[in-house]
Amino acid sequence: MKKTEALFKRLGENNNLSAFQKSMDVSVQLMQNAFFDIKKKEGTEEGKREVKEAFEFQIAYLVANYNRFFSLL
Repeated sequence: MKKTEALFKRLGENNNLSAFQKSMDVSVQLMQNAFFDIKKKEGTEEGKREVKEAFEFQIAYLVANYNRFFSLL
């Protein structure tokens, strides 16, 4: 978090970086809530694997775009 705070000091706190950081906090909270909901409803190992794959796809999408954007800096 210290590195992010240092960027806020350099770039200002009311910008896209700040909004992105806040959206990540919300995304992690929603992911946790979704896991709790799924845990109540999904009992089979196959179902759990499917859920994990779906979440991994979303995370891979984020990482792929991260790599693409930072290759352009």
